[in-house]
Amino acid sequence: MDSKNILAIINDLGINNISFKIVSVLFAIFYYFYALVIAKQVKIMDKALQDKYNRLILLITSLQVT
Repeated sequence: MDSKNILAIINDLGINNISFKIVSVLFAIFYYFYALVIAKQVKIMDKALQDKYNRLILLITSLQVT
């Protein structure tokens, strides 16, 4: 596949392609807000719980939402 074929696929205005693009953008937006909420909850949990595994939990969370 060369770049002209890829651009043709991206710029296709078929109803299936448009609906796929809309669903993809909405999914990305919802996932962004999900990541913000999870990060905030983990920060709150980190302040509430004091143990030796806090940094590990923060690391795993940051890897999960990125």
